[in-house]
Amino acid sequence: MVAPISIQNMANMLYGNPFAYVDGMGAPYNAYDSMANSYGYLNPNMYYNSAYDYNSAALANKQAEEVQASINKRDFQTLADYYAKNMEPSESLTGAAVGGAAFGVLMHPRYIAHPINSVKGLKDVSAMFKGVRTNGTNLNKLWNANNEVMREAYFQMHKAASRQYSKIGLFRKRYSQAEYAQLKEIMEKALKSGNIDEVAKASETLKHAYINNGGIPKLWNKIRGKELPTVAGRIKESEVIAKNTSNLILNSGKKTYLETLKKGGGVKGGLFFMAIELLLGWNNIKTAYAKDSETGNKQLCQTLVKGAGSAVGWAAGEALGIWGSAALGAKIGTLFGPGIGTAIGGLAGIICGSIGCWLAGKATKALVGDDVANQITADNMLKTPEGQVQLLQLTAQTAQNDKELDPKVAKAFQNLVTQYA
Repeated sequence: MVAPISIQNMANMLYGNPFAYVDGMGAPYNAYDSMANSYGYLNPNMYYNSAYDYNSAALANKQAEEVQASINKRDFQTLADYYAKNMEPSESLTGAAVGGAAFGVLMHPRYIAHPINSVKGLKDVSAMFKGVRTNGTNLNKLWNANNEVMREAYFQMHKAASRQYSKIGLFRKRYSQAEYAQLKEIMEKALKSGNIDEVAKASETLKHAYINNGGIPKLWNKIRGKELPTVAGRIKESEVIAKNTSNLILNSGKKTYLETLKKGGGVKGGLFFMAIELLLGWNNIKTAYAKDSETGNKQLCQTLVKGAGSAVGWAAGEALGIWGSAALGAKIGTLFGPGIGTAIGGLAGIICGSIGCWLAGKATKALVGDDVANQITADNMLKTPEGQVQLLQLTAQTAQNDKELDPKVAKAFQNLVTQYA
């Protein structure tokens, strides 16, 4: 039996939908298409569903854009979080060593300002201390009896010997032949005496006579109406020299580590590294306070704790280096010479101070965590197209430096690169 022919039967056979009508061109029209019906005024005969096609595509595109924007936002936030955790430089031992070297140069700039003179100065001082390595000599006995005083004597004599050579003279003029001869005679006489007190006195005499009499101090004193000090005048200030000599003898000799630490020789270095920490953290403090007082106070506390940790770490490490070098200094000097012994003694404090600062940095970061300002800075970058591009560049730089990215970060980065390509 053949079913009655009707428009519905034709539509069902042709299009599998009894409610799909056919216009004169054979194009189907879905009677259930509510959007077409609602936009029927665009097609009064209801023959072609142009309104449905246009609005469905627009809606689909809009939804796709919203989904992609949400994905991009999530991926950018992943990069921002990664950047925030990696903004602070890692507490590398190399970085600490650079800081220690900078402090060493700051304390002894003459090695950098006049390296050739420093090399030339070794000639006279090496000759004067040559007997340190020969058993039974006065110098050998003195070096073993009080290595700290003898290393100070070598150091002060080297400064004097280096200053006899040509220099620009902005801060200090070179010693005249007469000035240097007088200072050299004082040290030679003390070393020949075999008396450690006399050696200490000679060291303090040379130290006290190491005046600032260059062009800049001369101009400054002239402005103030004061006379420049002279080498001859300083040598005659016996009371000051005697007091300094007494302090040197009193603070030298064998000490425990705690006694060395209590002496407080690392205060300057500690303050130096604390100042660096506060200087580097100043922008973070301002960024945190720009958000609100609570965040600012937290960042200030983090910076202060890290600064204090750097100071304590340097002081403890430097004291360890000084204590250790004092214990081994006599053996090092008699084996390798007084120059090597003095150099190691001077470097030990800087090296161990740098290590102490490095360890303190790791400890304080574990205690207070990452700076809260880092996340604020990273989130602010998300607010501008320029900041987003910068996040992509920073992540790319990290990858180019052969640093392994977290899989989540790598995926987010790849998604964004593909999207913006």
